[in-house]
Amino acid sequence: MDIGKLLSLVKSIPKDKLKSDAGLKEVIRDLGKKMGKNFTEQELNSYVAQFRTMARTENVGSLMNKLSKKGVDMKDLNNLKKRFK
Repeated sequence: MDIGKLLSLVKSIPKDKLKSDAGLKEVIRDLGKKMGKNFTEQELNSYVAQFRTMARTENVGSLMNKLSKKGVDMKDLNNLKKRFK
């Protein structure tokens, strides 16, 4: 999946759904279905916990660093930086 498509998916998520665990589960479940995956309740709980941890501890710089370490192309990283400004 390209970065533009991913960002458009993220932008389409209502921010109020990110405030509760039930809302997060619904968002993750819907995104999974769009990708052809069905998550178990245990997987959903794990992803919600990871999201909560990242929301507390990460910032744009640290996320960009992690993406570069995972092999995301520098062109895509530069496009992301432009969109965050």
